[in-house]
Amino acid sequence: MDWEEVARRARDVQYERPEVPLGIPAAGIGGLRVPLSGIREDSVELSEGTVYAFVDLPPGMRGVNMSRSVRAVLESLEGARSLADLASSAASRLLELHEYSSTARVVVRASAFRAGEAPASGLRSPARFLAMASASADRSGAVRSSVGAAVLGVTACPCGEELMRAAAGGCPAPATHTQRAYLRMEASPAGSTSISRLRSVAAAALGAEPLPLLRRPDEAAVIHGAVSGARFAEDAFRLAALGFARSHPSFPPDGTLRLRVRSLESIHGHDVIVEGSLSGRELRALLGPG
Repeated sequence: MDWEEVARRARDVQYERPEVPLGIPAAGIGGLRVPLSGIREDSVELSEGTVYAFVDLPPGMRGVNMSRSVRAVLESLEGARSLADLASSAASRLLELHEYSSTARVVVRASAFRAGEAPASGLRSPARFLAMASASADRSGAVRSSVGAAVLGVTACPCGEELMRAAAGGCPAPATHTQRAYLRMEASPAGSTSISRLRSVAAAALGAEPLPLLRRPDEAAVIHGAVSGARFAEDAFRLAALGFARSHPSFPPDGTLRLRVRSLESIHGHDVIVEGSLSGRELRALLGPG
């Protein structure tokens, strides 16, 4: 069977007029796993990433040529030096291959590890975080990119702390509940910061860092670190914003920082989520006059 001939005889149904002529803002692929050999983020070497790639679909076209989206990503891997490079190149390449689209967007996420150290014993323990980059492109040739990092921390509840203090007759609080919390930070433009700097700011905004290898003294130190700095998810959001502003005094006024905190509540049947965006001007205002 000549499959090339079969493909030539078959109708290209993606180009058919749809029954409902409605344009779609984003259609594409998600969960494409790709090797990231050769790509480094500062001192962190990445091995595998997951890519999401989208283009807009005009109302007169039935479907996206999905193989072109995969091709755009795989071709962009060659020569990419960073996740932001990969996302930006792939977004531009998507528009070259999808001649009917006017916008494209690519998101790349990768697991990364840094060399962590247990707080009391000093034992080495790998600390995992999520590295990410995204890019959007349009027919004007403009490409807008961002980089981000998401970290895991341990927080303690100040409300529970106050309730236990009151129950103890005003003595120092004997207990409160703790939980894991994720903090994600994304900054645009990508060249205004680095993934490792974002990871550091995010980690500092959370109460303590969980690690795989913790001996009993280390567990005590982690618990003490969380409880001695009890904070709401809202507190972590604000601390991350302030930490970024202090560590990035040259962040452009029209830049954007996006933050999201998700607290996996231990005594509630739901999570707590805090999210929002701040411009460079708003971040600079946090530092006060001068």
